[in-house]
Amino acid sequence: VPQGGRMSLLAHLNELRRRLTICAVCFLVGVALCLSQAEWFTNLLLSRGENFSFVYIAPAELMMTYVRISLVGGVVIIIPVIIYHIWRFLQPGLKRAEQMGFNLIITVGLLLFCLGALFAFTIVLPILLGFFARLNTSGTVTAMVSVQEYVSYVISTMLIFGVIFETPIVLVALTGVGLVKPKTLQKNFKYVVLIILIVAVITPPDVTSQVLVAIPLMILFYASIILCKILFRRKLAEQEEDLD
Repeated sequence: VPQGGRMSLLAHLNELRRRLTICAVCFLVGVALCLSQAEWFTNLLLSRGENFSFVYIAPAELMMTYVRISLVGGVVIIIPVIIYHIWRFLQPGLKRAEQMGFNLIITVGLLLFCLGALFAFTIVLPILLGFFARLNTSGTVTAMVSVQEYVSYVISTMLIFGVIFETPIVLVALTGVGLVKPKTLQKNFKYVVLIILIVAVITPPDVTSQVLVAIPLMILFYASIILCKILFRRKLAEQEEDLD
């Protein structure tokens, strides 16, 4: 029972249980909705592999592919719901500035993840899949790909780039807690560029393709440094005000 504007431990546990129940129900509804559209989404993913002939080599493989896509879709749908309920659960104990910072980080984080997945789907995957399809120059092997393996590869690639695009949020958070300094990031930027170029070289040996992969990643990391500098300056200014 709330006393003096505060909730008891039991009330907190009841609220947490209620929010977890809502999240679980939303997940099940999301899975059901995605399952109803699984065939359409599978065809959308298969459209990126236009140079392949797709097969399923087990009776239930196509069905399990639909189920896997539905589960991933359910997770994607539930993430904003989970974040919202975490926010509502923590909001009473946060200051106004902390609330604004939390809102900004979550919003930008979700947008960056979606942007990374879209970048992988529209740019990276066509490059990689086209390269793999051209590996057999003699024409002695037919590219017949398992639907399940292909869909797993495509979804994994999209998730990986979604996580990579979270770099600004991670670095800003580390700067905020004092584990990373912008000067250190700036100093090591050349090594990051080297790593990005190595990653780009792993893509097909086509200069245009390598540039399409490398430049956005470099821009992303440098933007992270700029954001960290802004945050670091604000922290220094706040510390000086506290000392005054």
